[in-house]
Amino acid sequence: MLIIRRQNGVSLLELMIGIAIVSLLMVLGTPSFSLWIQNTQTRTAAESIQSGLQIARTEAVRRNVNVRFNLTDAGGTVAWTVDCVNVTADCPAGIQSRSGGEGGVNARAGISVAALPSPIPAGHFNTALAAGTGLPAGVTFDGMGRVPALNPDGTANNDDITRVDITNTVNAGVRRMVIVIGTGGQTRMCDPAIALATNPQGCS
Repeated sequence: MLIIRRQNGVSLLELMIGIAIVSLLMVLGTPSFSLWIQNTQTRTAAESIQSGLQIARTEAVRRNVNVRFNLTDAGGTVAWTVDCVNVTADCPAGIQSRSGGEGGVNARAGISVAALPSPIPAGHFNTALAAGTGLPAGVTFDGMGRVPALNPDGTANNDDITRVDITNTVNAGVRRMVIVIGTGGQTRMCDPAIALATNPQGCS
């Protein structure tokens, strides 16, 4: 005996309602997704700079010579080099480098060479450094991995980077990242929107 089964499907009206719901969800989710992308690019740029600083410090200790980390783009795009201060056969001019746009073209750096207060007061990093501020600039690490207090000529070292701010030039809502370089050579990346007293990722 032949049994006829009725096949169920989706009507045109149900299909149109489904497409409308998916379209609405995509429209609502696009701004959040775009902000997430920009935040990721800013963090990637900050991690690239921190990585370059750590490479410079490691190479200085390994070679027992002065090695300099330089942010090279005046506009603030994340381009950097790691070079020996005194170039020799054992210590080349170009140890490592990154081209501009690391982390995306919207992530930009600004620097300060002002000495950081100790201890750093709460809210010290509330004001952002504008993209390109103080650039190009760099910081030198000695054979002990520290930032020298004196220049080779004996004058006070006041031109090494102490702080790097990474901001987004397109969206002001993107979180800012800050990298702090201590006189002992240690580097720290933090989020100035977070209080250090409540979260170790905070700046001050």
